[in-house]
Amino acid sequence: MDEEQQPPRRLTLKPKEIVPTDERSLPGDGTALSVELMHRMNQAAEAKAAARARPEGELLGIPDPDAIRVHDLFRHSLAAKANPKDELIAMPVRRRSRRNRDFLLLLSCAGVAALVLSIVFRNNLPVIGLALAAIAMLVLVLAWILFGVMDRY
Repeated sequence: MDEEQQPPRRLTLKPKEIVPTDERSLPGDGTALSVELMHRMNQAAEAKAAARARPEGELLGIPDPDAIRVHDLFRHSLAAKANPKDELIAMPVRRRSRRNRDFLLLLSCAGVAALVLSIVFRNNLPVIGLALAAIAMLVLVLAWILFGVMDRY
């Protein structure tokens, strides 16, 4: 069977097309971001807000209730700081840990294992000594894990 070998595929990236969304601002044309422009925008917004028609019966000296005032926020923050009792957060009750029970269970298993090893290898003292050292090491490591590493879990 004659199978034609296809040329290997070459992966290429599509050329990136950048479409500008805003016109470029030049220095001096009044559209570049500056402190002057920000002040002019703020003044225009204030003039627009002042030019709005006021509802009947509203006095001119009453501030807008929806406006955000820094001094009011600061005063509220100071009042909250002076009275911290309102902001106390109740933490959930810590659930009871079963680590003591688990550790005592491991100690009793280690004691049973030591008793079984001493009965089985009663004539071979080095094996009993190594087994007891391994059991003591296991108990120490498990105690460190249960009471040191997992203290807050």
